[in-house]
Amino acid sequence: MIDPASEANPGSDEGTSEPLWKMVVPWIGAAAIIGYLFWKVPFFEVWAAVSVAQINWFLGILCVAVVYWFLLDSLAYAYLITRFNGPLSWKEARSMRGVTYLLAALNWNVGTAAIILYLRRLKQIPPLESASTVLFYTMFDALILVFFAFLGAFFFAENAVVVKVQQGAALILAANLIGLFILMSKFPNWAWLQKVRAWSVLRTYQQARMKDFMVLAAIRVSYLTGFVGCFVLGAYSFGIEIPIGLGLASIPVIMVAGA
Repeated sequence: MIDPASEANPGSDEGTSEPLWKMVVPWIGAAAIIGYLFWKVPFFEVWAAVSVAQINWFLGILCVAVVYWFLLDSLAYAYLITRFNGPLSWKEARSMRGVTYLLAALNWNVGTAAIILYLRRLKQIPPLESASTVLFYTMFDALILVFFAFLGAFFFAENAVVVKVQQGAALILAANLIGLFILMSKFPNWAWLQKVRAWSVLRTYQQARMKDFMVLAAIRVSYLTGFVGCFVLGAYSFGIEIPIGLGLASIPVIMVAGA
């Protein structure tokens, strides 16, 4: 039986490329969304709103925010890779993210694959081991995003929509926590589940400890809090006041759409 977590041939990442349709589809989707928005809101109305918006000061804030997010994200990778795979300084992490950010703008999956390839070539970290750390980071990030949505719903007056958001967020939050518990613990002690836990791509889950959660939580909460603030200030520059609760609840939707 072939172990699904067996290491890839070191040379197997050479010559592999993302299928063209995977590169094109996100751009088509983005163009369709923008086209739909301009169909619902005429372009001249958008231009009129931009012309009266106070965006000069917001652009400065946005530039600072981008650097802030970049530094925090790089710090998270420096901590995680050093903790679970091998030494990676913050400077090296910034260099890695500087390149992969550009690729992620084209396709999030390509950007993620570039991180794994970077670590394989420059740090000799096996692809499945670095993929395990990236997967752990992604799952933890999803956990924080859902928590923000759950928290944001409490800022609104109770109604049917808010209750559904809270219930949906609570279910997803519970499912993520249960999944993390199963992957990180020895329970249930079923033979097939023990084999799954032994896969290289899940190794990070078995090594993670509470300290790792605390460090990641501090970084990601700081990251997303800055995102909420930037979102609220951006709307304010157009004369729109957005409640903090709406900013919190909107974060998962915005982040997923951006990916």
